[in-house]
Amino acid sequence: MSPQWALSAEAFSGLLAALHPDRDQAALRYEDLRTRLVRVFLWEHAIDPEALADDALTRLARRLEEGEQIQNLPAFLNGIARNLLKEESNRRHRLEPLTDLPAPVSNHDIEREHAALESCLATWEPDKRQLLLAYYQGDQSARIQGRQRLAAQLGLELNALRNRALRLRDRLEACIRKQLERDIPPESFTQFRRGQ
Repeated sequence: MSPQWALSAEAFSGLLAALHPDRDQAALRYEDLRTRLVRVFLWEHAIDPEALADDALTRLARRLEEGEQIQNLPAFLNGIARNLLKEESNRRHRLEPLTDLPAPVSNHDIEREHAALESCLATWEPDKRQLLLAYYQGDQSARIQGRQRLAAQLGLELNALRNRALRLRDRLEACIRKQLERDIPPESFTQFRRGQ
């Protein structure tokens, strides 16, 4: 799903129409489905169950707007919920530190990695660079408090800050990897190490 797609009034109306011909009944059904989704995500220990429930319903609205013929909306919505849980699990996995990476082969490789990191960060907008550096600053206990302060400063929920940092880190890793692959064989460098 494209991250640029946003739920429009027309798409939301289409979702309600698919739930029930009567607008009031459709609204009740919508709230019932949303409540059930939140419970499922809570049961599965999702980080932000309400945001995931909204995302699931938004994805359903998009599929309907795209013309998908859905016979059983609740079953289809359960499939969307399962996919969202898998995506969240993958994001959590990527946030875990990587301990099984090979060590750099030499000081020369470490210098190249550092140069690639600096070069990539130099091309970024200052606010994005500062956000990523602040997100991973400090040891584990200091990092947790720092992330809470950073989220408050930016007016974001902690989960939204995590997602933003994850996207920035993925972009940085891709840039570093691309620069290193130009200069040295892929088996002789490590990925940018991810913090927790």
